[in-house]
Amino acid sequence: MNNYQYYFMIQQFTLFSDFFMHAVFSHSRKAVQLLARILTGKADLIVVEWGLEVKKGFPFFRNDRYDLFLIDQYGNVYNIEIENTLRTLGKRAFHNMCLLGSQGLKPGEEHKELRENWVIFLTKKDFLNQNEPFYTYEWFNRKWKRILHTKAHIRFVNGEYRGDDAMGKLMHDFHCTNPDDMFYDELREAVSYFKKEPKGVNAMCEIMREFERESRNKERESIMRNLRKEGMSYEKIARITNQSLSKVKSFFKTQQTA
Repeated sequence: MNNYQYYFMIQQFTLFSDFFMHAVFSHSRKAVQLLARILTGKADLIVVEWGLEVKKGFPFFRNDRYDLFLIDQYGNVYNIEIENTLRTLGKRAFHNMCLLGSQGLKPGEEHKELRENWVIFLTKKDFLNQNEPFYTYEWFNRKWKRILHTKAHIRFVNGEYRGDDAMGKLMHDFHCTNPDDMFYDELREAVSYFKKEPKGVNAMCEIMREFERESRNKERESIMRNLRKEGMSYEKIARITNQSLSKVKSFFKTQQTA
């Protein structure tokens, strides 16, 4: 696929498009800060650190990669996920929160020093079909109607919401293919860089090329593993996959030591 074809694909992307969203929010602290402020309702939130595709977990247990991970000026921690499906969101949100909370205190710190932990899933579809801008979950005792103050917040944001407020405008912008139609300057500027400016468009094309290369490599590796399971020799696998024998042997040697 050439740059001309990539360019027309890029013009169709929205902020719900996975690696386009990653590129935009990796590029712009202002866009990340705007997003975090609106999703949490914290108008004074300042992003001190942030990263995309941040890996969290422990040895011998499942690790997860967070779409967006950030820390504010008070040390509060936020995981924001951009979701196109609604599958197992409750369990995923709980697991993400457990990972955040378990790493919230340094050795010697008291429990009272635990910062706020936020897990936010911005879903393309309405999570509860109630047309609310978002749905927040806290630890709550049903009988005594009391909230357990854990400083842990799970929120599902409705990507279909279109109210005449900050959240409605943000959701509108997330669905825009044309940055000129966006309400927020921070998002318009960041998205325009990758859709209109030559340097940004070229960077996006390279990201897409790399994605294609990785996809082809994963497909080839899967074929190699399946052929080996069928008892095929390294020599035959090399011929079928159009690779050198040394590369095939090196791949399986790596698999054995992984």
